[in-house]
Amino acid sequence: MSKEEAQGIIVSVLRILSKSYDSAVAFACAIHKRSYLNDDPVELAFEDLCSRFDIYLSTLRNTGDRQRGLIILDESSQETTLQQIARDFRTKRTRWGGSIRNLADIPLFVDSKASRLIQVADHVAYATFRRYQSADTKYFDLISQKFFRGDDGIIHGLAHKQTIDPNCMCIACLTRKT
Repeated sequence: MSKEEAQGIIVSVLRILSKSYDSAVAFACAIHKRSYLNDDPVELAFEDLCSRFDIYLSTLRNTGDRQRGLIILDESSQETTLQQIARDFRTKRTRWGGSIRNLADIPLFVDSKASRLIQVADHVAYATFRRYQSADTKYFDLISQKFFRGDDGIIHGLAHKQTIDPNCMCIACLTRKT
């Protein structure tokens, strides 16, 4: 497939997400690795995403929707580590002080080739990566409105973990400043 065809597929998939149900929300976490030299970026992002997903589920719970969440991840060499971190959420607090209370179980791991939802998540991750790594917003702008936004106006579904630019103007940082 040509580069243009591949880019067209990415755009098509992200457009489907952007036009999907209002209840469909996205979550992503961009980690500036040099800001967290003593942390594993995968573990940091996983903990952050679980925390943000839990906030979303708490918001639903406050409206009477008592469902619990399930995290499904692409198969990974870090499967055992991530499952243990998720188990620890039941007894320990996250590094940000909150407890994760709304997950139904530890994460499930599936082969992305067998799951369309994991493939969509891969596209969201790629769009977020391109936005933060290369300042390329071509894909990110298609889905930026799908990141979970709380009643407070803060985009809780997107995190930009970095310590180098206190004046960052990305949408994740900007909504936390206002």
